[in-house]
Amino acid sequence: MGILNWLVVFSAIGSLLLLWSLFIVQTYNKKHEKSAIDEEEERLIELMGRVRVFVDSKIEQLDRKMDEVRELIKALNDQYITFSAMSLEKIDKTEGRKIEFEDNSVTFNNEKTRSSVDSKKNIEILENLYENVSEEKYTSNNSENNDENNVEKRIYEMYLNGMEPIEIAKNLKMGVGEVQLIIDLMSRQQRG
Repeated sequence: MGILNWLVVFSAIGSLLLLWSLFIVQTYNKKHEKSAIDEEEERLIELMGRVRVFVDSKIEQLDRKMDEVRELIKALNDQYITFSAMSLEKIDKTEGRKIEFEDNSVTFNNEKTRSSVDSKKNIEILENLYENVSEEKYTSNNSENNDENNVEKRIYEMYLNGMEPIEIAKNLKMGVGEVQLIIDLMSRQQRG
């Protein structure tokens, strides 16, 4: 065999080795390379985590604001009673106008003849009205909170019994996202 024949043989063997090594490298890369779907799933999970953190922080802020609003409403109601009592006394002393009470409002008519004794009664009536309205609002808020807590507990119990959030949402005629949020919050409360 001549040199030319040996050159052809070596080049053929070299080409085969090169092709074989490229094939091995490509199969290795395919096995260890993340697919586009896997990358999208990771991004989606990361975004969901960010949204949950954001929503949790906004819910906490909303709870704080609601507490502040409740305190302001209570202070305003106290000031309203004080102001109403002072205005009733002043009106009775100066002009002797008649005061009528309807529902939770006070109306003044230009009819005369009211004594200071009636003014004290009116102040007591105003205070009683305020207490009754405050108690009604408090009990209605408590009953609404109890209903919400019962639904949340029911959802969490159903989840612990092995039901999927979609099934729970169908049974309770609620949104799946709302059910999932309640489950997440309740599980955090159980852990904390």
